Amino acid sequence: MPVTANAPAPYAPPSAIMEVINRYRGGLPAPINAEVLGRAGISDSLIPRTLQALQTLDLINEDGSPTPTLEGLRRCPEPEFQQRLTDWLNVAYADVRNFVDPATADEVAIRDAFRPFDPVGQQPRMVTLFTGLYAAAGVRPQKNATPRAPRAVSARAPRTAVPRGWEAVVKPPKADGRKHITTPGIPDPLAGMLARLPDPERGWTQADRDKFLNTFGTVLDFCFPIVTQDALDKKEPKGEE
Repeated sequence: MPVTANAPAPYAPPSAIMEVINRYRGGLPAPINAEVLGRAGISDSLIPRTLQALQTLDLINEDGSPTPTLEGLRRCPEPEFQQRLTDWLNVAYADVRNFVDPATADEVAIRDAFRPFDPVGQQPRMVTLFTGLYAAAGVRPQKNATPRAPRAVSARAPRTAVPRGWEAVVKPPKADGRKHITTPGIPDPLAGMLARLPDPERGWTQADRDKFLNTFGTVLDFCFPIVTQDALDKKEPKGEE
């Protein structure tokens, strides 16, 4: 029977209705009742409104038996499926289509067309079902997921300069439960390397140890340049004479 303002309008999720149709095309058993919908993956909270929508949209009878409309959707070949969906929806929603064209109307106009329908509190869901089914039929564009807002990039403190090619070695490790070394006076590159020492209980391979020692020596020389004794003597503070 067509959807009219004289009877409760359907407001099940369009995904649930299309799931039943597609599963019936694939061999869903009849009669289509609460038990069958539950086994088809429809959640318990959606089963009552899905059964009501299937009846109102002339897909099943009160006893759950498929109508000729649903049988026609099951039997039609895939190239004709969307057109058969459109033909079915045009009949089921004939009253609404007297006021809006599902191919061009925006959701505000469609919402206005559903204002006479009951239950009033479910009218937004009626609109969602209407637009979702026509989208499945190819009449309306499918809704895309709302794009996520770009994540804000927090300001970072300036990094201590290190020789090219060492950044991946001396950068701080990812959080893995180890304590971060923050000993005053230790330059960031050395602190980064010390933080990468393995868990004492786990140990490391000889190759990893040799690689660490070789790199540590290079970074150590970078942070603390080697100078002559004369240069050190010149930098020593002079005592009082």
